[in-house]
Amino acid sequence: MAGDFEISDDIDISKDDIRHYLWQRGDLNWKLDSLQKKIRHTINSSNCDKILILSSRQIGKSYLSTILAIEFCLRNPNTIVRILAPTLKQVQDIVTDNLNPICLDAPEELVARSKSEYRWRIGHSSLRLGSLERAHVDNSRGGNASLVILEEGGFVHSEDYRYAIDSVLSPQLLRSGGKELHISSPSEDSEHVLHTEILPYCELKNTAFQYSVYDSPSISPEQIEKAIERCGGKDTEAFQREYMARVIRSKTLMVVPEFNPESHVRISAVPEYYNAVLSIDMGGIRDKTAGYICIWDFLRGKMIIQEELFLDTNSPTSLVVEESRKIMENYQINGNVYADVPGQVQIDMAMSHNFPIAPPIKDDKEAGLNNLRLMFLRNRIEINPRCKQLIGSLKSCRYNDKRTDFLRSDLWGHADAIMALSYGCRMIDMVTNPYPKPVIDRDHQIQVPYRDNEHADLEQLALELNPWNPMRSRKI
Repeated sequence: MAGDFEISDDIDISKDDIRHYLWQRGDLNWKLDSLQKKIRHTINSSNCDKILILSSRQIGKSYLSTILAIEFCLRNPNTIVRILAPTLKQVQDIVTDNLNPICLDAPEELVARSKSEYRWRIGHSSLRLGSLERAHVDNSRGGNASLVILEEGGFVHSEDYRYAIDSVLSPQLLRSGGKELHISSPSEDSEHVLHTEILPYCELKNTAFQYSVYDSPSISPEQIEKAIERCGGKDTEAFQREYMARVIRSKTLMVVPEFNPESHVRISAVPEYYNAVLSIDMGGIRDKTAGYICIWDFLRGKMIIQEELFLDTNSPTSLVVEESRKIMENYQINGNVYADVPGQVQIDMAMSHNFPIAPPIKDDKEAGLNNLRLMFLRNRIEINPRCKQLIGSLKSCRYNDKRTDFLRSDLWGHADAIMALSYGCRMIDMVTNPYPKPVIDRDHQIQVPYRDNEHADLEQLALELNPWNPMRSRKI
């Protein structure tokens, strides 16, 4: 991978020679500002097959995309790189408007237009342009692309975008093991596939990145103030979406609209004394299996979600039991395991796997979800960042248009993680004080019995019944 090579005025060889060398090497880092360099480094250092960059307008996304395409072509001879935008005119403008100034100092014949107006020869590789619209995207079929850059995909109809990725572009990356790079501002459609599928997938892989207008060194504070004014204010949806690169979701269809990662995702210390449950929603042959260690911090009045179990559809009972035991190892569950499973599976868990469970309260699904939503609204739930499937589900799972059922997805199943959490919220004991009572002996010395001492209650009772009992001098 090319390094961050800077041209200095102190070296003896000419700048033209240096530029010529860097062009041949496929290193155009010196043409970028600091933010663009940061994004370029992020992309080049990732081994993931899919990367998402959600960014503000006017930070030079299209310029960067063109640089990335040129560099890839030069460093990887005999490959195909594709850049696609919502329309053919847009992709032509994106590439032509940026390619011409970028290539002013390129060595002769290193970058040349092919006979087609939608193809360029760069080194020994091919840059091909295309449209994401359903009417034209099939023209981009064929060939084994090694890099596909999708520009402003959030402004293509969601189903057109899904078709372009699933049916036309992704198959081209199968043999090459290449990358699919999404660079866009968030869509005005809150349920766009870019938000509901691409973003959650990349978040799970740690390849989703967001850059706001404040991150760009090329935009002045005065220009930002002008953008705020044009959008009608800093807190408007327009400014938050277009310049802060934030996905503005519709609250009406989200399963848990009260969830806020900034408030509810954090590392919380497990208290010394607590009540806890393991809550499981078993998916069976159609859905995912999800389970969570839920800890009630009595002192703080918070429920801590500490560990996660998330398995694919049709996972065998033995695997569910095995993984459940793993996440229970370091916690005092005390037999409080609740699982939504068929009756026969419940018997099988107890008899064949020595893993007794109890069914959770699920007589009113809506009431259970409302209870969960209120707990988020009142900031009474804290989720460990390692529970990625739960966090992704809370951010993404939604109802169908008639709100009669959850939408199923390949990533999140049938909102199984949310249902497991909902059961945990209903079954955990938030009333019983887990802290042991202090014992006061005849000399008014307060001593706290060790919680795990199985005789502590009897010893305390003996002291209370007979103050002169010889046990009074013992440390309990």
